[in-house]
Formats: sequence, C-alpha cells, structure tokens
Amino acid sequence: MSRSNNTGIKYFIVHACVEIVCFYLLRYHYPVILSGIIALVFDFFAFLPQGVIGDFIIRHKNLPYETIGNGLMLVSVFLVWSPYKTVHVTGYIVLAIGNAILHECGAISTVADSNGRLFPSSLFVSGGSFGLVIGQTLGIYGLPPYFLIIPLAVSEICSLSARASLRKEYYPEFDCVNKKIPAGIILLAAFLVTSVRSYIGYAIPISWNKEVWQSFFLFFIMGLGKALGGLLADTIGFRKTAWLGTLVAVPFLLFGDKLMVVSCIGVFFFSMTMSITFAMCLSVLKRNPGMAFGITTAALFLGLLPVFFVRFDIFVNAILITAFSLLSFVLLFHTLKKP
Repeated sequence: MSRSNNTGIKYFIVHACVEIVCFYLLRYHYPVILSGIIALVFDFFAFLPQGVIGDFIIRHKNLPYETIGNGLMLVSVFLVWSPYKTVHVTGYIVLAIGNAILHECGAISTVADSNGRLFPSSLFVSGGSFGLVIGQTLGIYGLPPYFLIIPLAVSEICSLSARASLRKEYYPEFDCVNKKIPAGIILLAAFLVTSVRSYIGYAIPISWNKEVWQSFFLFFIMGLGKALGGLLADTIGFRKTAWLGTLVAVPFLLFGDKLMVVSCIGVFFFSMTMSITFAMCLSVLKRNPGMAFGITTAALFLGLLPVFFVRFDIFVNAILITAFSLLSFVLLFHTLKKP
C-alpha cells in the first residue's frame, strides 16, 4: 500500500473515532430544551476556528497536536458526563476544539503525503460519516460514557503513527482551477459551493429513513460518495466529477423521498463534491493546506445556520435544492480548469 493511502486510512479511522465521541456526547443530553443551542455552540467552535488552527499548526510544527486534540476530547467526556449542569456547555466547547484540532491534523497530513492526489484527503473526510451514525446510535441506546476511552485510544494510536506526515515542510501542488480567474474569486466560489452543499445535505427529503439500519446505510453511502469523489477526480477529472455531484444528483435527491434506493443514489453522487472544493482552495493556498481546509469548514458552518432558524416545506426545499445545485454547477464549471 502506498504511503499516501496508508495515511488516508489512518486518518479515516481517526475521523471516525472523533465523530463517534462527538455525536455520542451530543446525544447524551438529548432531548433537552437547550439541545439546539448546544449543537449550535458545538458547530461554531468545531467549524469556524479550523483555518486559524491549521495555520498555527503549519507555522509551529513541534507541538504534540494529536495528543492535545485527543486529550481535550477526553476532558470533555468528563465535563459532559458531570452531574453539574453548569459545566456541560463548557464540555461541548472543549469537545469542539479538540475535534477541530484533529480535523486539521488529518487535512494537513493527508495532503502532505498525497503526491498531488485528492483520494487520501477524501478518504480521511469520509470517515466522519461512519463515525457520526455510530456515535448517534450508541448515544440513543445509552451506553455508559466511559466506553469512549476506546475510540479515543484508537485515535491517538493512529494519529501518532502518522506523526511525521503532519510535520513535513513541503506539500505537493494541486492545480485544478482556471488560472485566469483571480484567487479571491476561486476561494469565494469554493466557499459558496461548500455552503450550498452543507445546506442541501440537511434539506434532502428522506422520509423513508425510519429504522436504525436505514440510517447506517444512508451514512455508509454518504461516506462512500465522499471517498470515491476524490478517486474519480484523480481519474476522470474534476469537472466531470463536479457534473455528477451537482446535476446528475438532483433528480435522485428530489424524487427519492419515499424510495430509499433512489434517494441513496442521489446522496452518493451529491457527496462527491466534498473533496473538489478542498482541492480548489489547495490550488490557491498551495503552502497552507490547514487554512485551505479551514475555509471549507467555515463554509459548512454557514450552510448549517438555516437549519437552526428556518424550516421549509418539501416543495420549497425542492426548489432550493434545484436552484442551489444549478448555482454550484455554474460556479464549478467556470472556476475549474478545463481538461
């Protein structure tokens, strides 16, 4: 196995373990009156600071970031598990910061070992989908929180085994964007497309998703789409992969509300665009993959905000999914480099 894929697999496992811990703890006090506020606070501290954290990691490579991230998450377990309600929100903030650090460790390490390929990073990102559904399910069934020491220990071992990758001085170059377009426009387009993808991910009509096994299957398909999106971008090109993820996905997303197979085909294609916007940012911020990844996570947070404050009916959602998908296609078509 190549070093690049090996690093991708290690951080796939780390990402899955991180999300198991996070989504278990997010379900631990659910349902409570403040559950929406807790989720919003967690998302704010998990997504928005990542660019700053990644930039700091790249500039100061000697600190044990992997252990710091896993250590913060371990501390958060005891804070969230505490009988004192006053420390619960603090626990979720500590959890989110640990999450952000480990995400940046994965992004930087997989880029450093990528040899200019997108697949290792997309493999790392896809691990979150598997961890999310496992963590939520364990939280629903009420397993005792001390079991979370196991995924944290696995995360520490895997991230430390890729320690040298995080501390590399040079990064392979990515070149997937139209060089005639100003760098700021490219980053803005990547930000907007990622925000749209984040919103659509929560707007997809999936009334068929009623059983635990269906949730597992849905997130398995989502993770598979994210991983194969990077692989396809490396083989058939970024533009074709973007076309599959923005236009081909739409009819399956819209008409799969009550048909699991149809809906999952749409989710699979839709998930492919996740790694493309990261590659666009990498093509501009060639020496700073930490900041490049942070731009995409900040965009994810922006796309999540409507979910907390606005509810649309299925007809309005269908219009928004179609319009936003077309917008994403236009932005990607004009900013990605022609083959």
